[in-house]
Amino acid sequence: MAQIKIGVDPDGLFDRQLTELETQQLPFAARQASNAVAFEIRERWKRTAPRVFDRPTPLTVNAAMYRKATKEQPYAEIFIRDEAFKGTPPAKYLLAEVEGGERRKKGFERLLQQRGLLSPSQFAVLGRGANANGYGNLPAGQITRILSQLGASRDQYQDQTDVSTKRRRRSKKKRGGEYFVLPKRRGALRPGIYERIATPWGSAVRSIFIFTGTAKYRPRYDIFGMADDTWKRLMPFFLKRELEKAMQTARPRE
Repeated sequence: MAQIKIGVDPDGLFDRQLTELETQQLPFAARQASNAVAFEIRERWKRTAPRVFDRPTPLTVNAAMYRKATKEQPYAEIFIRDEAFKGTPPAKYLLAEVEGGERRKKGFERLLQQRGLLSPSQFAVLGRGANANGYGNLPAGQITRILSQLGASRDQYQDQTDVSTKRRRRSKKKRGGEYFVLPKRRGALRPGIYERIATPWGSAVRSIFIFTGTAKYRPRYDIFGMADDTWKRLMPFFLKRELEKAMQTARPRE
């Protein structure tokens, strides 16, 4: 995802003739002002995320980061985190929310695709029978069990064997049912991943993921627009303030 660089002197604020002391202090003041604006943009992105997304994860809310301007690099940078300890970095999964268009394949979708369970043109979206967590996602543990049962996990030794499958079927205290894939529509059941569960009236199935041919987003997280608006409103104020502070503490050259 593109970075945003915070420059200085919006609207020619300092087109007027500067004194020698002001000229000396301007680079330092500009760096300080750039850092202040970058911080404000980051905070605005963080405040906006919960209003744009439904129950965003902490990683999404805190995805905005910034680098301070230095003497060697006289501009500040504001950007979306492009790395994550586990899972997909925000810079990747937020791209479609910022620019619109088709979202990227998620990790478990790529694994399903590698096993031939999901076609390259399909996406997996939550079904009505899925028990989403507080952030609107399927718990990671359940995704791991699904991939394991379907033989699509990253670790081949993690896949369940015939023995473990029979043991799971015999157990009366199962944490969940059996998962299976429907590659094609079957009656009222659309293509997807389903869970077969036991009920007092016999067995039943519920949809966990439905396979769809599209997963497109409209642009709704306008980080560039927010950055531009914040810079125009605050840069003149911070630049003037920082230059005045620098002038007050500066020592004139003898």
